[in-house]
Amino acid sequence: MNNTLHRTDTICTFMDVTVGKQIKHWIEFQLLDEQGRPLANMPYRAVSDATRTACVPEFAGQSDAEGVIRIEGLHPIPITLLMQADPLAMELQTRRLRAVRAEPSRPGVGDRTALYGPQRSGFSPIEQQAGAAGHAYHYLRIGQLCDKLPELDPPLADPENPPGYHFPDSQYSGFTVNGDDLDRRHVLEICPLRAWSLVLHHQKEYSLANAYNLAVMSMLVYSEDEPGSFGSVEEFFLQQCLDLSRTPRVWDGGQNCPCLVADVPFSQRYTEALMLDTDKADPPEGDTQLFYAISASQVLVSWRGTEVKLADGVTDGTFRPVKPEVAANCEPRVPCADLAPVGSVHLGFRDAYEVARRVYAEHLGQTIPEKADDRKLFICGHSLGGALGLIHSASLKDMNPLLYTYGMPRTFTLKAVQFLGELWHFRHVNDADIVPRVPFEADLDNRLYEILGPVGTIMGFGASLTKAVIGTVYTYEDPYCHHGEIAMFFRAEQHTEQRGNSYPSYRDPNGKSYSTSIAYPLPKKAKLYLVPSLSDSEERQAEEAQKCLIASLSAESRARFFPPYSIPEVSGMVSGEDHKMRSYQPYIHNQLLESINPEREPLLERQAVRQKFEQQMEEYYGRVPEKEYERNRIFLELQTLVSQALRVTQQAEGGAEALQRFDAATDPKAYFEKTYG
Repeated sequence: MNNTLHRTDTICTFMDVTVGKQIKHWIEFQLLDEQGRPLANMPYRAVSDATRTACVPEFAGQSDAEGVIRIEGLHPIPITLLMQADPLAMELQTRRLRAVRAEPSRPGVGDRTALYGPQRSGFSPIEQQAGAAGHAYHYLRIGQLCDKLPELDPPLADPENPPGYHFPDSQYSGFTVNGDDLDRRHVLEICPLRAWSLVLHHQKEYSLANAYNLAVMSMLVYSEDEPGSFGSVEEFFLQQCLDLSRTPRVWDGGQNCPCLVADVPFSQRYTEALMLDTDKADPPEGDTQLFYAISASQVLVSWRGTEVKLADGVTDGTFRPVKPEVAANCEPRVPCADLAPVGSVHLGFRDAYEVARRVYAEHLGQTIPEKADDRKLFICGHSLGGALGLIHSASLKDMNPLLYTYGMPRTFTLKAVQFLGELWHFRHVNDADIVPRVPFEADLDNRLYEILGPVGTIMGFGASLTKAVIGTVYTYEDPYCHHGEIAMFFRAEQHTEQRGNSYPSYRDPNGKSYSTSIAYPLPKKAKLYLVPSLSDSEERQAEEAQKCLIASLSAESRARFFPPYSIPEVSGMVSGEDHKMRSYQPYIHNQLLESINPEREPLLERQAVRQKFEQQMEEYYGRVPEKEYERNRIFLELQTLVSQALRVTQQAEGGAEALQRFDAATDPKAYFEKTYG
């Protein structure tokens, strides 16, 4: 014993002390995942001051079939458990998360609260079970247990700074239990080594999950935050999607939009995310923005829409139709394949895409096509971004892109649209949004574009506008048309008819009354989510819905209400307010919530509004215009089908948990649907 207080002379500094047999202690660690399943056969070692000084051998072994590690013969001092990193990482990538997360609030500006804090007590069912059995409970991430950074495939971009959520301990010092916590079992709930991935389905049929997530991505592309900073594209994919404590969100104008995400193995995480802006290139050219993100299974591209800038105004207003070719798609001295062999494309949109394709040739010409070769390709965009997304999809049509757009203008003429008919595309239109109604459905390819040179763009547009105004007189060979299947947020109204003055003296020479019908608007209105292509599906969740649609949505009525390559008529004036992305997002968000949990209490306001509208229909039956009543009845039937667009998500691996997680994480009153005005 080396203790100067017990020295007996100046020569011998040690003293022998006679003691009795020491009391030995034990400890148990039980390793469980978030589903309560044991982690069996996991190699470990345990160290203490006694093992470090070689008083006793280092403890080592494997967890048993119940995930239990039992260590005996311990001194009453702290003991540290260290798990072999690679076997633990491999196993944890195969385990799934709980459906509902704790969702801690994100620290605000100036808040020193750690971004990745401990899980709040009382949240985990495993914690409750451990407490009931008298065991200690701990929630850990892999970095709080493993003995080093595991070998990861694909490797981390910066191994010196691994993701903070999974690896909060840069020293890999293991999990330590104090000496006074021995002689009991410690239940260790270990977070799986997973990452968030947007729920996206690469399919021809309409999907609510696609519609919502790609709408949120069409908002994210408007971010002006510096790369890597909070709210940026890179921060969303490379940081938020690795933080399993909370649902990834996109911030827009003070609001945050939670994403519909599923947990995937860490190896399938997003590894690339990059915002591109031709105005910030070296040298700058044009004003086109987009981002792309890549994971093991997805390539996602989002194009930005119109901003209040002169360049965007010129792009949108350059209506001249030109040959659908993009020179920047070609390598030098290699023939360039056209976007379509027939028809025309909007000059301004084509030029904006061509600038991006030329400035970012490596990204748009190599990285995205090469990665999409063995992954699913998703493209989206709002407004001008939708038009650019369609041109981009046309340039990559052999890679089978899936395109979702929001408030996009007409981009190609009819002949080109018909050629591109095999592209999977759903275009969303918010009622009276003015942008999907331009360019006009008139032949803009008039000779003024050719004979007036640069001035022809302006003069040609003027002549085209005149044609559009008197369009009922002319038949145009190749007008601008819409591509893809429509999904529309339609404001349904009802009117009651009353006869005008029928006094006998008010008669024409033939004795017919001059009386007129006057329509008065009824107070109740409803905003309906209409996806007519759902009525084409061979599968039906409800046989009754199928019978109703067979009787009501005939081919004739569908063509009348949803004309191909066009937009249904609306009763109100066209509106710029309906065009904003934050005007589109509430309808998709709330429809998604309603479809996940239609029986929620209280019902969503949108459901109550529809019920009142239907009651009004029945109350005034016989006094409303027959065609209007028929239209509203058919549209209400279509509304009931939208929830079927969630079935593919419910049946996908991890889909049911993703929907449950989204339902718990989002606020049903967060977004207001504009029904009136």
